[in-house]
Amino acid sequence: MHVLITAAGKRTEHWTELFAALCDRPETTLTVLAADVSAPTHRGLDRLARQRPNLRYHLVPHLLGEDRTGHMASVLFRPGAGRLLGGRQPDVVHVIGEAAYLTTWQAIRMRQRHWPGTPITLYAAQNIVMRFPVPFPRLERQAYDTVDHAFPITPAALGVLRAKGYRGPATIIPLGVDTALFRPRPTPRPQARRFTVGFVGRLEPHKGVRDLLRAVELLDCDLLAVGGGSLHPEIERLAARRPGRVTLAGWTDHADLPRLLSRMDVLVLPSIEVIQRNLVRWIGIPLREQFGRVLVEAMACGVPVVGSDVGEIPYVIGAAGLTYPAGDVVALADRLAGLRDNPDLARRLAAEGVSRATSEFSWAGTAERMCRVWQELTGAGRHPADARGPDGQKARTS
Repeated sequence: MHVLITAAGKRTEHWTELFAALCDRPETTLTVLAADVSAPTHRGLDRLARQRPNLRYHLVPHLLGEDRTGHMASVLFRPGAGRLLGGRQPDVVHVIGEAAYLTTWQAIRMRQRHWPGTPITLYAAQNIVMRFPVPFPRLERQAYDTVDHAFPITPAALGVLRAKGYRGPATIIPLGVDTALFRPRPTPRPQARRFTVGFVGRLEPHKGVRDLLRAVELLDCDLLAVGGGSLHPEIERLAARRPGRVTLAGWTDHADLPRLLSRMDVLVLPSIEVIQRNLVRWIGIPLREQFGRVLVEAMACGVPVVGSDVGEIPYVIGAAGLTYPAGDVVALADRLAGLRDNPDLARRLAAEGVSRATSEFSWAGTAERMCRVWQELTGAGRHPADARGPDGQKARTS
């Protein structure tokens, strides 16, 4: 089964892990068309292509990038991307991008022009019903009318699809974690090490970084922050006030992240909801955590997790961690103190996190579920339209 995958945007590093899991399946070959991706994504694709003979990738020049508008919806492939396949027809086209994205519209046109009738599937992560400016609503409706099967990553994303008019079949398939790379490390904790709170991600206001800094000072615990962003100077100032107690690692290679996670006693995702204005200044778009992939990476490493109640964080954590009301610094400090002062609780949550990550969020499981749908769409199994979800629509939520 030859699968063509289109992807665009800076925050695409983790997709190479999915591609690797798909390439591990002997019946699958991949061609990836990507544009405006980050340098780590490019390196990951190049490394994977050298390792896996059943993967080909093309970095497609783009006409309009995320850097100019601040949103992945605006990325536009340069015309002629379909010709890069050299006449080789895919059995399935899978689009990594929301229905309203310009690259989704281009992938649909590409399919119609070069491989009419080929099934097309769509990734979906939006957990808020957002109204885009013209011409994006028209492109979104066209995608909903064309897509053969949708892959929302959470129940909330499925709800948004239904609310915005998608009536086709859908399977909830969450983002994953490489459980071979992210796994518990049996390294003994140094007796002299102080309780260390960790953060991984963009150092931006909507990630709740300021709340985390205040909670760390309240508890007088150590902080290990991995990432970069506009709040980098604030963490540096905190480090200057608390010598030896704050470490800012900066962005790191994904393969090195498990080592950094192993230095944390707890991983915190303290996101808050903000209004984003980058496509058009007078249109505010709520920015709410759509998944929080670092949570499953920490859980897979046996690191307890704490997250705010924003967006899909509680869904991802489940019973394998602790949540608190977003923006409530005292409540966050209380959750952290509970883990610091109750080692049995920390060990229990760590074990539950490993179990949840490996059973619910492994990339291998994600690849298996996606391939099952693709095989059904191409006639290798029962057509997914035969199944109906709890909302009465043609949907699968396995």
